[in-house]
Amino acid sequence: MKIEDLFNCNNVKCMKTGEFCIEVDNVRIVYSINYNLSIITEILLKSTNFKSVCRILFDTRKGKIIDISCSGFKSDKVKLALEACFKERNLLYNPI
Repeated sequence: MKIEDLFNCNNVKCMKTGEFCIEVDNVRIVYSINYNLSIITEILLKSTNFKSVCRILFDTRKGKIIDISCSGFKSDKVKLALEACFKERNLLYNPI
């Protein structure tokens, strides 16, 4: 699975430019993506139009999201939108 494939669902869309947008309260927040592949991949989303940064930890062995943290503009709602996206695609890690 490509990292970009994680971000394609209801409120999270992949744009033709390779960036992602998340729509929150009728505001479109555009993010660029940076990551380093490893067993636990850290994905950094940095907004290009607002002060917003999200950090996502992805376990490549299990194909699950371990943690999501966001800071900046509408950070709580952005985090909820990402969680809803990953939950919809059954990518959230469920601890035993």
